[in-house]
Amino acid sequence: MNTEWRYAWSKPTVTGDLKTHVQDFYVEEQLGFEPDGKGEFCFVFIEKEGINTDFLAKRLAQMAGIAPDKVTYSGVKDRHACTRQWFCLHVLNREPDFSTIQAAFREPENVRVVAQLRHSKKLRTGTHLANRFVIRLREIHGDLDELEGRLNLIKQAGVPNYYGPQRFGINGNNLHNGKDFVLKGRQSRRKLSKTESFWLSAIRSWCFNEALSDQVENGMWMRLCDGDIAQFQHKDEQFRVKEVGALMHLSVLRGHISPVLPMISEGWEAGTGAQRELVMKHSLSDSTALVEALIAFDLSRDSRLARLVPMNMAWELLREEGKGAQLIVEFSLTKGCFATSILREMIDFTDKSAEKYHENFDRQ
Repeated sequence: MNTEWRYAWSKPTVTGDLKTHVQDFYVEEQLGFEPDGKGEFCFVFIEKEGINTDFLAKRLAQMAGIAPDKVTYSGVKDRHACTRQWFCLHVLNREPDFSTIQAAFREPENVRVVAQLRHSKKLRTGTHLANRFVIRLREIHGDLDELEGRLNLIKQAGVPNYYGPQRFGINGNNLHNGKDFVLKGRQSRRKLSKTESFWLSAIRSWCFNEALSDQVENGMWMRLCDGDIAQFQHKDEQFRVKEVGALMHLSVLRGHISPVLPMISEGWEAGTGAQRELVMKHSLSDSTALVEALIAFDLSRDSRLARLVPMNMAWELLREEGKGAQLIVEFSLTKGCFATSILREMIDFTDKSAEKYHENFDRQ
């Protein structure tokens, strides 16, 4: 299955290394609200390195003496990075003691509790507002003036909002397994396993990327058409475009609003305008059987922005005579978006963590 999707601003010629060190990739979860300091839930803000989110959640449950399903989190964070995220423990009136948490792990795993607060509501998947990234790329070689231009272009105009390679698994395994799983059809009405859900999500995400890639080529990814569904860039609010006027064109050019693409499900066609519907059907015409089989899984209606514009983007380019340059770049992305989608338009990078661990990024 194709995973070579089109670039909006041409493939970068500047090269560099990503994640030479764990600290080179920093992610901080932003809830968008403050825990209220009361209630039956214990919110723990944890900084971690070398540990995946699900494994850490199970260790927290063990230390608190509760069942694993009593620990929740909003999003999964990268194992091969320095990340900060919130965990929620349903412990009623008890206050867990995590002062010795580091002793439960071995080098190079590193865990530190940053904050521990009470809250009256459970933390659910997708609750957080955004993720803030601070990324250092090393051994940068090539035309640094072009790199500066790309950085300014991305800050202003954004990038295609592709699902990142981590969604598709190591060496695309989620795609290969997912295709077989989906084409077989649902064998029973039992609840899907976690692995099967990953496969289903990978195929749905692949369909989105395929359609978006074609719209990158024809320019529709950052252009509104009559009848489209549009969304404000950093809000969940959507609206149907009746007629594209001058002010709306201006908002699109400024990166304030963008079209959305519907995710494949029963009746997905109602989630866009007639023109974009035709283009999407053409993009997926070679995968008709896969699309029809995917629809048969009775998926919920959903959509995703076609364009991703980073928030609060800033950078510093460190040039050293006779050595590869370094780039430190910072930005925030709304939940469900991938830093790799920003980086791939910026620089032709080598993921050094993948070389070390033979893995791709975990999902943000």
